[in-house]
Amino acid sequence: MRKQCVFGPILSRRLGSSLGVNLVPYKTCNLDCVYCECGATLNLSIERREYLPTTAVIDALQEAALRLRGYPPFCVTFAGWGEPTLHAQFGRIAEAARRIFPKERLVLITNGALFARFRELLEEIQVFDLIIPSLDAGTEAVFQRINRPHPSLSFAEHLESLALLRQRFAKDIWLEVFIVEGLNDAPEELLALRTHLAHLRPNRIHLNTLDRRPTCTWVQAPSRERLEAIAHFLGGEVIPSFHVARISPQATGHGLSGEQQCAPRECHSTPR
Repeated sequence: MRKQCVFGPILSRRLGSSLGVNLVPYKTCNLDCVYCECGATLNLSIERREYLPTTAVIDALQEAALRLRGYPPFCVTFAGWGEPTLHAQFGRIAEAARRIFPKERLVLITNGALFARFRELLEEIQVFDLIIPSLDAGTEAVFQRINRPHPSLSFAEHLESLALLRQRFAKDIWLEVFIVEGLNDAPEELLALRTHLAHLRPNRIHLNTLDRRPTCTWVQAPSRERLEAIAHFLGGEVIPSFHVARISPQATGHGLSGEQQCAPRECHSTPR
């Protein structure tokens, strides 16, 4: 159980040495994104409940702190097998992580679609130093095709959630846009997306695309040149592929095993 809760440290393309925190069973999420490199969502849900025992997660964090004494990770990142904010004790666990790792950067990777529905999350996230949400569409139609949300979740609610996040979270927000060739790279879709991004005002905009096997085999990545052009249009930057963005052990402050260096995609990191 505890190995399902806390994993790593792994090498993140953007965050350096990152200790991962997983709060839900495999593929429990409010979205079923066609590009997810963990596979299809098995439990498509918007129910907040205690998916993994809270005490087990906190105990696993304490054990990790002891194990990593003397060479702590750069950050502690809530990500994992699905959407972390679905856990009913998300806030309590985040506060515990802050106490256990008082000097490390606390990061949340989330699809960002639940803040409007569960307003208590806007208080629970205040302990974090950085939040990385996502927005992959400019319109409802493309949102449905790429993110395949829970039936009760609309694109308008997703946008409202991200707007509330920006209003209530004064620290860093790095918003990620995953580009799927033929779906959200059309000029009219990008123009709509740019309008939303201007309203949401993230601190940084990260363009991402396929780096490993997706849920749907038909998903294709645009060329690097096309991705760079889209990033320029949206006012963002392209995330380098994991194979390009190698981080030296010296940069993390300690060496990681070869297995740990094979980090999964940051948004859906697989606990090991």
